[in-house]
Amino acid sequence: MNRFLMMTAICLGAFVSHFTAGVINVSLPQFVDLFHSDLAVVQWITTGYLLVIASLLPLMGKLGDRYSHRSIHNTGYVVFALSSILIAFSPNIAIMLILRAVQAVGASMFQATNIAIIAIYLPKEQRGRALGIVSTAVALGAMSGPVAGGFIAEWLEWQWLFLVHVPVSLIATLLAFHYIPFRKKDSLAGRESVTGKVPLDRFGAILFIISIAAIIYAISAAQLVGFIIALTGFTAFVLWELRQSSPFLPIRLFRTLSLSGGLLISMMSFMMANTVLVALPFYLTGKAGFSPSISGYIMAIYPILLGIAGPVAGGWSDRYGSSRLMLLGILGMGLSLIVLALVPDQTQANVLMLLGSLSLLGIGMGLLSAPNNSFIMHYAPKEHTGSIGGMIALTRNLGMVIGAALGLGAMKNATASSIDQEHVSLLAALRPVLGGYILITVCLLVILGLNLLQVARRQQAVDRQL
Repeated sequence: MNRFLMMTAICLGAFVSHFTAGVINVSLPQFVDLFHSDLAVVQWITTGYLLVIASLLPLMGKLGDRYSHRSIHNTGYVVFALSSILIAFSPNIAIMLILRAVQAVGASMFQATNIAIIAIYLPKEQRGRALGIVSTAVALGAMSGPVAGGFIAEWLEWQWLFLVHVPVSLIATLLAFHYIPFRKKDSLAGRESVTGKVPLDRFGAILFIISIAAIIYAISAAQLVGFIIALTGFTAFVLWELRQSSPFLPIRLFRTLSLSGGLLISMMSFMMANTVLVALPFYLTGKAGFSPSISGYIMAIYPILLGIAGPVAGGWSDRYGSSRLMLLGILGMGLSLIVLALVPDQTQANVLMLLGSLSLLGIGMGLLSAPNNSFIMHYAPKEHTGSIGGMIALTRNLGMVIGAALGLGAMKNATASSIDQEHVSLLAALRPVLGGYILITVCLLVILGLNLLQVARRQQAVDRQL
């Protein structure tokens, strides 16, 4: 097994799926004119993509556990690549939205199973570093998508928004089929499931998909009805799952704080980071007076430092454990928010503080993400690696959606409440959100402390038995 080429295949998929999520955003107004539609409809090119992915992640992870992680992962590559090509030939907005949803189905298949594949095929001493590399690929895809989208919108035809990543997708597909091994155990597990020994909880899956779709819609559209549906759906889902001998998601496992706490840390960290990454360009190109290109260079400090810190932290977590790195990561992110909250709402003189805040944010996320994922997967039972891997991807996507909604909401409120648009206090509008995040950082430290306390008690119990 060529582990380097296997990791290359996995990382290309992680990169391209998040690249595709953001490459469209700059061109949404163009699609309004192109297809003679409304912005409320056109925005579903982006929102619908994220909604479908988030809704299906746990299901695809479960199917990976049931049949084969390799089969689900690689089939997702094929679906993603083919739909990307077909979207470019969409004759109208309806066809485009349908094909975009198909593309999201493919993305959910490999996003949900890539962590499980790493957990299965790589030895424990290499797992953390591998997860750090994947986290870097995710960050680079999310950050480079809007930049590439702006270039394409200015210089190329709109079809290239959907075709630019196709060569990368095809390379990833070929590498995945050649270098992700086929395991007989996976096929046997799938065969047992088909015969009925491990049935798929279809009703539980439907309830969960409806609940996740409702919460994503509610956050994106600020619809109270969506929140009500989500709350009702989640309540029904939990009650149903607790009564099942073979539930869709192993709800009882989440009583283990190492799993539930780690997933909560994952969601909150991505929520905090994405709020800053979405909101800060408004300040840089507005009040601060930077050009879009200079603003892009400033924002690039986050993925660059995350890309350096992520694999290093993952490797260290393999050797020294995850807890200290997670602590440093949470503290780094919290400090970055404090620095950003203290930036005076003035002009370019504050660029050093902004660079310092983004640097701390990138390093903090790099120190936290891979060790936290490794920590979660360490306590995930082998028969649920796909489900837990899908939940990690879900918390990441859900955190990004919530963070983007909060960041954009703060910017919209600032603009709407200002009569003089040239004196919009964007950073001042963001400070209440940052204050809330600083409190959340304290909560994350408490969750981490409780996690470590539970692990220590579990180890003491094992030692006593020995």
